[in-house]
Amino acid sequence: MHEDDARFHREHPPELTRQARDAIGRLAQDVPALWKALETTAQDRQEMVRLLLERVTIAVPGESEHVSVTIHWAGGVRSEHRVIRPVARYDQLSTYQVLLDRIDTVRRRGLSYAQVAAHLHRDGFAPPKRPERFSGSMIARWLSHRGLHGPHPRTMVDTTVLQPHEYWLTDVARTMHMPIATVHKWHRMGWVHSRKVAVAAGRWAIWADDNELARLRRLRTYKRQWPEPRYPAALTTPTPRDDARCTTATAGTAVQRV
Repeated sequence: MHEDDARFHREHPPELTRQARDAIGRLAQDVPALWKALETTAQDRQEMVRLLLERVTIAVPGESEHVSVTIHWAGGVRSEHRVIRPVARYDQLSTYQVLLDRIDTVRRRGLSYAQVAAHLHRDGFAPPKRPERFSGSMIARWLSHRGLHGPHPRTMVDTTVLQPHEYWLTDVARTMHMPIATVHKWHRMGWVHSRKVAVAAGRWAIWADDNELARLRRLRTYKRQWPEPRYPAALTTPTPRDDARCTTATAGTAVQRV
């Protein structure tokens, strides 16, 4: 008899009262309130999601931080959403090249790392991974890892400091997309014309006219092959320059020939 009663109740569940149906109707009109209610458990929320959603599709353009989310709701309604996800590398950012150009522009003004970071935040740039904004230390580490110099001191922005056809050693490295240490090696080996500029805290300036720049580019791209472990002398010998111009320094500079 007990089994018959149980079977009957399963096959003929009790009908909801009018009051219960009205309460459910009111709750259905305010899903956010139902979701946030203290009485709603995590399992209840899972059931609500299963009832409300048919499926969710996600699309990521390339490896960028942008994510397109399409939600297909029960009943045929579809909504589009854009979210930002953390990525592992700077070059995955969709704004990577714009970010590089902005950093390069700002640091040429002689600003500190912290000031560069503040400019990037105001311009709406954000780093990859979890941080919401750049910091001065992040800018310093990133430029160091990429083999780039930091912001120029104000004396390095002064156009009267450098002589004709002179470049800061760090700018030569940046322009040729090479480590600063490599250009320092060329300087130590005597493969470039260089001088120490006292008013710029003893930083090195490289002299290179068009012919000299062409030689340095060939030196940069040259691939040594066995059994010729050394670079050709034509690539490591600086182009001759006017001695008078070479030994004449601007006011307040100390000249050193290498």
